[in-house]
Amino acid sequence: MFARVAEYAGGFAAPSRDSRRPDEGLPSARRQRRLLRVYFIKPSRYDDDGLVLAYRWGVIPNNTLIALAGLNAAYAESHPELDLQTVLWDELVDGVIAAETVDSIVERAVRDRAGLVIGLAGVQTNQYPRARDLALQFRSRAATVLIGGFHISSHEASRAFLESHGVTTVVGEADLSWPAMLDDLQRGELRRTYRVEDGLRAKTGLGTVVVPLIDSAPLPAIDDRYVGRFFNPTFSTIDTSRGCPFTCSYCSVKNVMGRTMRSREPAAVVDWVRDAYDRHGIRNLLVVDDDFYRTPQWEPILNGMAELRRSRPDLSFVMQADVEAATHQRPSSSGESPSRSQRFVDLAAAAGCFEVFIGFESFDPANLEQVRKFHNEERGDRRRGNDTIAVRERVTERYRRVVDNWHGAGVGVHSGYIIGLPHDDVGCGERAARALADIGIDLASFFVYTPFPGTEDYDAAVTGAALVENDFNAYDSTHSVWKHPRLSAEQVLREYHAAYRSFFTWRRMAWSAATLHRMPGLSMVSRAGMMVQQFYFAYATRRGEHPMIGGIWALRDRQVRREAVTDEEAAARYLTRAKV
Repeated sequence: MFARVAEYAGGFAAPSRDSRRPDEGLPSARRQRRLLRVYFIKPSRYDDDGLVLAYRWGVIPNNTLIALAGLNAAYAESHPELDLQTVLWDELVDGVIAAETVDSIVERAVRDRAGLVIGLAGVQTNQYPRARDLALQFRSRAATVLIGGFHISSHEASRAFLESHGVTTVVGEADLSWPAMLDDLQRGELRRTYRVEDGLRAKTGLGTVVVPLIDSAPLPAIDDRYVGRFFNPTFSTIDTSRGCPFTCSYCSVKNVMGRTMRSREPAAVVDWVRDAYDRHGIRNLLVVDDDFYRTPQWEPILNGMAELRRSRPDLSFVMQADVEAATHQRPSSSGESPSRSQRFVDLAAAAGCFEVFIGFESFDPANLEQVRKFHNEERGDRRRGNDTIAVRERVTERYRRVVDNWHGAGVGVHSGYIIGLPHDDVGCGERAARALADIGIDLASFFVYTPFPGTEDYDAAVTGAALVENDFNAYDSTHSVWKHPRLSAEQVLREYHAAYRSFFTWRRMAWSAATLHRMPGLSMVSRAGMMVQQFYFAYATRRGEHPMIGGIWALRDRQVRREAVTDEEAAARYLTRAKV
């Protein structure tokens, strides 16, 4: 059966068994040449036992790492007088960075006569405690440390603490900041903080922010060794645009990247995809744009990918889009022009899309209104505070139409759904799972409602003293950190686990395996992909792990444990012998 699934899936290869350190075999400085060694490290997070999460194989590569590698490659090309080395280290799959590892990284740089830069990349709120601990350990060895990501861009107190201990913080996107940082570093003038200074001023949910134009920005640089650390080594990522036009109050994307969508040059994107396929064996892509339907250049990008598939038929991809990308009614006659959303769905399928992630979040219109997810409702119901049975039914039928339209094009639907929104109550988890299954959802990711720093909901929770947990390690969408008006923290978690159990039932697993996920309309590639993911999601959730941030074959280094909770405790623990 699995041979048959692999045949249908097309873009799949056996996972690599290579477990070498990412920096193994790096050459030392050449005579009369300056060598700069840059480590881009994606921190993991601590589990509930204080151990660092790590896996033999990951499932989703980190786009920030390869995007930064692309920026480094572009800088190296424009500075031939400098030997610039790039090391990508994702703690989730490349090994936990212990104190001894920190020592060896610093000592190798000294031995090889290399300048050393430690860049802690893409730090999310739940990764901040681990990132902070690593930053302080490297600072205790007098290393140059930079740190960026959504949490760093959104939480001023975290930035202030790190800057006070010699860590350089990077606010927002790094496309323009990175070359300026390297220039300053070589002059010995590295600043304590960098942010976008030239670009487009975009609206956010909290004001405005300056963001870079990315039409000519360097594209990600695929690292074959890094790709091999994932269960499917033919899978990689790309961002074709940034920003989000919507105002969802729980989301920080619009506040860090702005509400104005900015796109890469379509021809450059298509060329990158061709190169990834031909030179790196990439057959599956995750397009990480927050909403590909709102990408200004989606049509030429999809047309270009559809053309590539003529000679590369196993090229496929997953993307994220909003509900409105597929709310169209099919034309009533052959002479009627298709709507924009129908053209998008049909072209996405022709370009190789086999799965779309959609944030449905809730069937309850009161919840949608509460978090300003107005676009999930019918236009006539928006911003009216309605919570009648009729409005609920219209939301459900709107979702059903979206699923049917994607299925009609052969594309599987992966739902994002939030448990613990303000109007949820006892039984909401099981009801949500049943409702999603009823409208034909193929795959569901459930998240515990979490007010993240940098969002309107976080500011409101702080003002209203509604946060019940101040340890950012718990802000991973699997813990309850907010005082719910109807449910206790324990009840919220019960509903969260009930949602997963009720959706990924053994009966559903048996049906998916026996029929190869025979959902009407789905392509064979989509059916195979949905079936494989069904089993992975069931495996991860029954282990108590979130499938979107987990992996295969958990590894835990019991010698590396969490030793500090607060910033002050971390400074006392890691900087007592500081050489900074």
